[in-house]
This record gives sequence, structure tokens and C-alpha cells, in this order.
Amino acid sequence: MRITKPEWLRHDGDKKKLSAIFSLDFHPDGTRLATSGMDNKIRLWSTQAISGSSDALKEQQQSLLSTLSSHSGAVLCVRFSHGDGRYLASGADDMVVLIWERDSSATQGNLSPSEESWRPMRRLTGHESDVCDLAWSPDNRYLATCGLDNSVLIWDGATFERVAKLTGHEQFVKGLTFDPAGKYLATQSDDKTMRIWRTSDWAQHAVVRRPFEDNMFSTYFRRPSWSPDGDCVAAANAANGKVPVAAVISRNDWTADLSFVGHRAAIEAVRFNPRVFARADSQPACVCAAGGQDRGVSVWLTSQHMPIAAATHLFAGNLMDLAWHTVTSDAVDDSSVVAYLAACSYDGTVAMLEFTQAELGRPISAEDQEALLKRHGWIKRSEGSDDAAAEASKRPILVESVEQLRLEELGSVSRDSRIAQIMDGCLLPSVANAKEPSEPKPKPKPLPMADAPVPVMTKNGKKRVAPVFVRPLGGHAAQPSTDHHQQQPEGDNMIGVGNSSNNVVVDSLSRPAPLVDRVAVDAPIWIEARALGTRTIRASDEKDSSADVAITATVKPLGRQTLIHAQSISAARVHLSVPRVVAHVTCTATTTLALLAAYNQPAKTAKIVSTAKLGAVMWTKYLTGGAVTLLAASDAVAAASCTDGTLHLFDSESGARLLPPIMCEAHLAHLRCVGKFCLALDCVGQLTVWDLDRVYAVVDHVSVAPLLYSAELIIADDHHQSDDEEDPELVRAPKRHKPSVALTAADVCPMTGSPIVCLSDGRSFTYHLQLRSWLCIGDPSSYAGSEFAPRPPLASSATTMAFTPTLRTRLGYIQETGWHQRNLLSAAGKRAEASDPVVPVEKRRLITLDHLEHQLMSASAIDSAEDVQRYADILARHLARLGDKPRTEFWLRSLLGPALVKDPGSDSVWAPMLAGVAKRQLLGRVLPILATNRSLQSIVTEYSDALSKLI
Repeated sequence: MRITKPEWLRHDGDKKKLSAIFSLDFHPDGTRLATSGMDNKIRLWSTQAISGSSDALKEQQQSLLSTLSSHSGAVLCVRFSHGDGRYLASGADDMVVLIWERDSSATQGNLSPSEESWRPMRRLTGHESDVCDLAWSPDNRYLATCGLDNSVLIWDGATFERVAKLTGHEQFVKGLTFDPAGKYLATQSDDKTMRIWRTSDWAQHAVVRRPFEDNMFSTYFRRPSWSPDGDCVAAANAANGKVPVAAVISRNDWTADLSFVGHRAAIEAVRFNPRVFARADSQPACVCAAGGQDRGVSVWLTSQHMPIAAATHLFAGNLMDLAWHTVTSDAVDDSSVVAYLAACSYDGTVAMLEFTQAELGRPISAEDQEALLKRHGWIKRSEGSDDAAAEASKRPILVESVEQLRLEELGSVSRDSRIAQIMDGCLLPSVANAKEPSEPKPKPKPLPMADAPVPVMTKNGKKRVAPVFVRPLGGHAAQPSTDHHQQQPEGDNMIGVGNSSNNVVVDSLSRPAPLVDRVAVDAPIWIEARALGTRTIRASDEKDSSADVAITATVKPLGRQTLIHAQSISAARVHLSVPRVVAHVTCTATTTLALLAAYNQPAKTAKIVSTAKLGAVMWTKYLTGGAVTLLAASDAVAAASCTDGTLHLFDSESGARLLPPIMCEAHLAHLRCVGKFCLALDCVGQLTVWDLDRVYAVVDHVSVAPLLYSAELIIADDHHQSDDEEDPELVRAPKRHKPSVALTAADVCPMTGSPIVCLSDGRSFTYHLQLRSWLCIGDPSSYAGSEFAPRPPLASSATTMAFTPTLRTRLGYIQETGWHQRNLLSAAGKRAEASDPVVPVEKRRLITLDHLEHQLMSASAIDSAEDVQRYADILARHLARLGDKPRTEFWLRSLLGPALVKDPGSDSVWAPMLAGVAKRQLLGRVLPILATNRSLQSIVTEYSDALSKLI
């Protein structure tokens, strides 16, 4: 290792006092070194002058290439874009990010032949405080910036428009780095966390806390770095007890089992060399440098436990930043220089460290390094000859009409507002932890997570599954009641039932319900063939198939009350757990009611009390004939289910009875009221939804059995027989299996009354009223490989962190709730994968396109206008990127309607609305998006002209 410190490489305008240098970076071709400092300037230096052998005067004259001085504050970070290094991005404490580009057309009148002219071509505003660090994605698709406003901003790498704002950190964000595989962005903050964000939807993927919990050091920066093979990320300012270290966090499980130890003070920055090196006697390894407040630098190989080089007392001030440049040459001499490491300090100086092939080895080929990244799902953007975006970038497409130019201009003008609505608003998956309101709100108590189902043995030797508490589907979970009257009823036939019998509370899917102080009772809706309640069902002589089923049940005092069940229960395909009779039952509050409570009393009577938000009793009801087991209420309807099989419906505000008691075929397992709709799910799996305004059944006794039983659950006899024993005329009875999934939540679409159910495997369904069929609107395993596929949380965090959904639209809320339940019930999250599957480029394109179409149709099925607009925009953007003309024309034709139908007498029926949104309005939204790809301009222009004639 050879160290040089050019005395002339400094930021001192008056030649008397050195200004602190906060950041530096090499141009990708290694010919320039950019430095930025406290003097508000960026300086570009010739690396040939730094490493050349000419005399000192000649070096000094030709060393400074350019001085950039458009910032009004200290420049804290500079980074060249990857590849050709066309852009230089800089961030300063003037809260501005500038994008610089070399001005090759500038006059050379006042410039020497060795000088360059750079101009700021874009000015990015949005940060509310100092910009501390920035980074380009490996393919320059995104630029990420962070600062002292606790936020991270994501910018489009081509248009430099803001794409997303990440606001999960609670304190200053002082460093960030992109995954070389393009999957993640890592950010580091003073809140002692490193957060991993997915680049596909900018949602938070993981939070790393452990290596920073013991850290008591304060630093200017916390600049992390991702290894070039994608296996790990090195974090600055970590600690092992009281020892400052640079933590090496594994990509597999986001844990820091390794650290770079040896520095005596806090580490400000770490930086991996962008190339992987290989020695003749060892496997390929990554090279990482670390430096900080002990004013020294250490260099490590990931294949060794000790540093390969260390320079102490290199500076008189704290080290601020590091930068690598790898020399690409065919030299085979071990003394040949293969890499340069530049380090800058607060004392205003720069040190250059040279490393030879004997110290680091030789850089592996680009093909071998790409093979390492492909293990993590890296995809080369230039792959695929049918990628319209790549082809368009290689060969410009001429404009064919004035309408194309108008649409392009419209798309560029409206993009800022559209991106703000889609990315930052409620239409796209909002990034973790949206901005909090000004007034702090009380946080709900964290709800204990569900444990895996525990099998228990019955008296007859059969296995049954004990129900466990599952979080309801709504925005806030109700807390289980602590009423001392809720005691476990005793009974011989009770199998695997918890300590309390609760009423199911499911909030509205359209919006999270407000948290109100109340005593709510929740019960799981586990699907299992088991004895329900404390009843005893005895079948008569099995030889007589036509004999009636004898049911014996006794009514006991409170605490031992039983439920009388219909004859069809014994033959039912699905059995749901029924809430037991308890002394006190409550339900979720509404905007009208603060609390709806039922007090069960002996002698088959029940008292229902409705309480206003100010504490006054609004109305009281007495029911005779049975105890209340379930309560539900909305702003319009209050419902109560009793042990005698009746369902009572009242007006929420006045308590007036809406209908005579409805006699249910079986006892209800779940009851839900949303607006004017009332949903009832009985213990044999029959679901009914009533519209109480028009007094008719929207859904009439539809079974949920098709959702729980699939073809794999009905199997033939596995007994092997010889050929002479086989009888072709013999029809074997199929074996009936227990359902492999459970029903975790049920709700009603507030617009149409369509029921929505979620299962424990993560799937979500809605019942289509016109098709009279169940539609699967969410399945986390169907679109693996899609760019928008759901990513389950890690196993380590799934069971310890309270679930907080980030998708605030109706479809997103349903699907994310299902994904969370699936992760909880998959052997404590062991099935959750830490990395995405490697999918070929062509297959990923097709899967993503199919996934987006599925999301759009699912949003239409649940009548969610927000989701329809959101996925229409995303689908249009994806079609523009692919240039898929047949698919594009199909969607445009479906949105435009009969204007382009050639046969006026066609029997085709076109609906002008899609989930309450005018289709032609959607067409007007997507046309400017599709116009960004000129290969589609003939189709876009045709439909734009047709739309203008109809409006």
C-alpha cells in the first residue's frame, strides 16, 4: 500500500485556511475526482495529475478541471452516476439537490485545454433540511437522497421527478446505499436503525436494530455501503458493547453476525470497492474500507478476519467520506496497481491509497460478477430484444402526428400532480409510516399475535385443532374483554376452546375504524369439524339411513348454557366454532353509538343497552327466549343473535325494530353490519347478506365450503390392490378430509353488499352478485416473480412486531391483511422467504402484466374506485414500457366503448362505468402515459381522436 496526500488538492479560496471536505467520488472512468466542502463549492480534479510522474508545477496547473459553485450552503455529498458518469449529483445544507452535466458546447475562450465546463441541468427541491447523502441505483433508474428532515426522497433517474417519499425514520437520516441487485435500498439514521426498502413499491421490507442499540456515539454521517456481490451491507457507526465497529449485515436474514473491529472511535463511513477481487489462493472476495473519528482508515477483505491494511493518524480531523476506483488493465505483475482509495477529512485534506495486485488480487470478470448478482434476482436491463423501452432508447422514433406531441406534453405537464397522487397519496401503496398529524393521537395497545394451531386429542382418539385468537380485519383491533363474568363453561364435549368466548369484531374494509374506549369481545372463526358448544348429538341406528338424527340438549344456568342446533348440522360439510354464552357481550362502536352491550340473565332473558358517546343511554331492549351470543352495529342497523336461533334487527339510533325476528337455519358464527347491510355466517358455513333498506337478500345462503375445500381434499383410496382384486365396476367412496385452511375474517362491501372473506392461507375472496360465484381477489402465491408481488415480512419480525398495514385502499387493505395472516400461520413465519425468486426476464414481464390485470379486475369486483384508478395508471405505465400493442389496444377498446364497434347492430353490451369511475375518464388518464412510448403512437392517436369526438 502506498499513501500520497497532494498538498494542492484543497478547498481554500483565500489560500490561508483550509475548508473542510465533506465528500468525494471518482468518475466511473477514473479520470476525475469530485470533492465538495464547506466553501459551498464542488471541485473536479484530474486523477492523472494526482498519480502522474510529471513535475509538481505542471501537476498543480492541470490538476483542477472545474469549480462548480451554484450551491448556497456547504456541499455535503457528491456522487457520479454509474456507467458513463454523465451526471454528477450534489446535495447541500441549502436543502437543494443539483444535477450537473458537462457542457461540451461551452466556449473554450476562457478555458484552458485541460479545463471543463459543467452546468446544473436540474434543481431538485423537496427536502426541508440539510441533504446529507445521496446514491444512484445500479442502473441509474433512481436517485435517492436523505437528510436531516428524517425523510428519504426517491427521484426518477431520467426525468428527475419525485417518485416517492420514505418517512419511516424517526431521527436524522445520514446515509443510504442501493443494493447492486436492484432489489433494495438501505438507509441509516440517528434513530439507531437501518431500514431496508423495496424498490418495487418503496415499502419497508425490514428494520435492523441490534448492531446499533449499544451505540452511544454521535457522527456527522452514517454512510453505509452494499457489497458488490449483493450478499451483505456494511453499516457505519455500529457498536459491539462499547466498542465502535462497522456491522456487516447479511442479506439472508438481516442480522449482523460479523463486524469490522479495530477502530478506536465512531466510524463515519464505509465503502465497498464496486468490483469483486480474487486471489490465486482464495475464493472471490469483496474489499471494504472504513474510517471515522479516530482519523484512520482500515481495509478489509470479506474472506479474512483481519484487515489487510490500516493507516492510523492519517488526518488531523475526522474522516468524512471514502471513494474507490478500480484500474482495468491486463497487467499480470503483482506490483501493478489495481485499485485507488480516496479519503477526505474535516481538516480539508485528501489522502490517496494505492493497492497492488499482490494485496487485493485481480478483479473478476464482469460476467462472473453478474453471475453472483443473479443469485439475488438481478436482471440486466438490456436483456430481451422485445423490450420496447430499451429499443426506444437505442433508436429514436419519429413523431407521426401533432396529437402525439400534444399528448406527450400533457403527460409531462401532469406527471408531477399524477405522481403525487399515485405515489404519495392513497392510490399507491404508501411507504411505511406515513406522515403523522400535528396533534398526537393515542396509540392502540399492541395486540398479541396468533400462535400456530395446536392439535389436541378428544376422548375418542381423534385429533382436533384448538382455535386461537386471530386479528380482525379492520384498521384497529378490539381488545378482549376482561370482564370477570366471562368464565369458561364446563362441558365434556368442549374440545380445544380458549379461555373466553368472544364476539367477532370486524371493522369496515373501506377505511380503518376509529379506536374508541370500549370493552369488545372477539372470537376466532376457525373452520373445523368438531363439537360445537356443549351440545350432545347422537345419531340413531346407523343401519337405518333414513332414520332421524336425535339431538339432546339441555338448558343450564348461565355459565353452562347450551346451544340447540338444527338437524342439518350433523351432516354439514363445514362446521364453524360458535361463540359460547357469556354474561356480557359488546361490539364495535360506530359514529352513532359508543357502545352496544348485551347483558345475559338467567331464565332465558337478555338486556341490550345502547350508549351514546357522551355516556347517556340511547335505548334499551329486553329479549326473551334465549341469551345473546353475537352483536353487530353500523350507523343504520344494530343486530343481535340469540341461542334460540333468532336474529333481531333494530335501528341504531332509536332502537326501533326493523323486522320480526329472523329464524336462522343454524346458529350464527359471525355477524357483521356495514351501513344498510347485515352479514350473517352460520355454523354450517352458509352466508347471507340482507339489504335492510330494500328488505331483500343480496346473498342468499351461499356456502363458503368451496373456499375451504379444494379438489386435493377429496382423494381416492390409497390402498393398493392387485390386478385380480380390482373391480372396474366398483365405485369407491372418497375420503373426506378436514379443511386445511381457516376463515379469519369476513366483511361486506359498503357499496354493493358483496361479502368479502379472508382465509388463513392469505387468500381473499368476494362473491360476485351477477356471476353468482366466488372470485379470488388476492392470493400471495399466484404471482411470485411479479414486480408487484407481495413480500411477506421476515420470520424474525412476524411474531414480535404488531401488524400495521401500509396499503390504505380497500383492495390493498384486504390483500395485505391476508398476507399477514398467512405469515403468522405458516409455522411461525418459517415459510417467509428472505429473498425473491429468480425469474427470467421474459417470464417476469408476463407475470407482472397478468398480475396488474388481475389487480385491476379485483378492484372492480369490490367496487373500489381508488384501486381502479391506481392500477389503471400502473398498467398503462407497464404497457408503455413493454410496448405490447395487442394488449394495449384491447384495454383502450374496452375503455372507449362502442365508438369503434364496426357493426352497429352488435349485441355486445358495454358498461360505461368501472367501479363508479367513468371508463372514458380512465381512458383520458392513461393516454398521456401510453404516449411516452412512441412505438404506440398510432394506437394512442387513433383512440385520442375518437375520445375527443365523444366528449
